[in-house]
Amino acid sequence: MNMETVAGPTLIGIGAQKCASTFIHATIGAHPDAGVAEPKEVDFFSAYFDRGYSWYRNHFASLTDKVARFEASPSYFYDPRCPQRIAEFDPTIKIVCLLRDPIARAYSNHMHEVIKGHIPVCSFADGLKNNPAYIEQGLYSQHLQRWFEIFDRSNVLVLLAEDISSDPISAAQAVYRFAGLDDSHVSPVLAERRNESDRARVPLLRTMLRAGGDQLRKAGFEDSLAKVKQTRPVSALLKANSQSMRDVVPKMTDEDVKALQDIFADDLRLLPALLGREELPWDTWAAVNTGV
Repeated sequence: MNMETVAGPTLIGIGAQKCASTFIHATIGAHPDAGVAEPKEVDFFSAYFDRGYSWYRNHFASLTDKVARFEASPSYFYDPRCPQRIAEFDPTIKIVCLLRDPIARAYSNHMHEVIKGHIPVCSFADGLKNNPAYIEQGLYSQHLQRWFEIFDRSNVLVLLAEDISSDPISAAQAVYRFAGLDDSHVSPVLAERRNESDRARVPLLRTMLRAGGDQLRKAGFEDSLAKVKQTRPVSALLKANSQSMRDVVPKMTDEDVKALQDIFADDLRLLPALLGREELPWDTWAAVNTGV
């Protein structure tokens, strides 16, 4: 097959990391007229740009009959090279950006690093010393401005993770409409909670279950898989094998929170105007604006 003729994505999720990107990926993957790349995070425009357009398009080769073709790579959001690279690849691509209270996101980022085994269990302060991306990824106004300079705002959908959590159906419908899909489709995956910042008590069991689930998704049975996971025996098994990292990783201290409020303050004050909102449903935004 001539890879020059293979269509690429119509929709790209750019992050931010730990802001419900897995929910959006599953939601789009469950729609009968949409398809998602394998793997979920291709990271082409950030990490693998040297592999070329044909390599990237090949991730969508099996999705040519789909109205919407999607991949989500949170690394794109804060990499300053990505907006221009994506626009030069295809200026008509639509962009989905997800945001979350930046302090909650930073702590979730820290737990994620522990789960992945990148660092041992440690305090947030020690994790931050090792990984300044905890802060860098939360400078939302700074990063969004670059995207808005390249893409028309009608081509960029920004959703808040907190709004997704409170009303997942409305969030999914907004994404479907934005992607040009029928928004009447309601999938059982919308009832699932994802990326709970947990780790498996028995890693091999989770690996086996996920491998089976991935095969069902590839075969187009995302909705059926979600229904199976909601049955009492399977739900109980998944819960029993899950250990919340909030019980493992030390909580942020008051000093940690205050330090991050000061760091994010100026960026947060610019964000509502950038998003066309009067306020944000975040404790950090409230603290910055009230001084509490």
